[in-house]
Amino acid sequence: MSETIGQRIQMKRIEKNMTQAQVAEKLYVTQQTVARWESDKHNPPIKAIQDLSNLFDVNTSYFFAEDEVIVRKFNFFAFLGSLIVNFLFFEFVAIALITIQIAFWGTVGACLISPGVVVWQTITKVRALTILRMASSLILCLISVVVIPIFWKLTKYIWKILQAYYRYNINSIVYEVIPKKENSEK
Repeated sequence: MSETIGQRIQMKRIEKNMTQAQVAEKLYVTQQTVARWESDKHNPPIKAIQDLSNLFDVNTSYFFAEDEVIVRKFNFFAFLGSLIVNFLFFEFVAIALITIQIAFWGTVGACLISPGVVVWQTITKVRALTILRMASSLILCLISVVVIPIFWKLTKYIWKILQAYYRYNINSIVYEVIPKKENSEK
């Protein structure tokens, strides 16, 4: 009996001395998703297979054994499900994440320029310069300088998650794995 896609994924993962969590991190999926693939409870989307083949340095056909990949076959039900999930749930999450990111970056930017604003207000005689105002603006500036690398990594991570979601989503609509028909020999 030939090996399944899940067994082949597991073999290559073990061969590369990787954990399911490490594979999941590289593909921007959960460890449970990789476990489901390996136990053949779910088949990975074609894009995930392509990412796995790049990760494990094998050809994508390695994972399919006796299966063939039919490309550009439109799956209406995947499209319909994708529309429902995207418009009813994911768009709200994406909009919230983007709004939060804009708010974070706006706050960091305001904190960075706060010492300049205090000095400008003193020069234009809008407000008098006090030690408390200058010290607090310098502390805010210092905090924002420390937080910038953290926010940058968070922003990149969120962007990669959004990209991976849409990439897998679109590929589930357009691509499908169809097993070859076995020739009956009598």
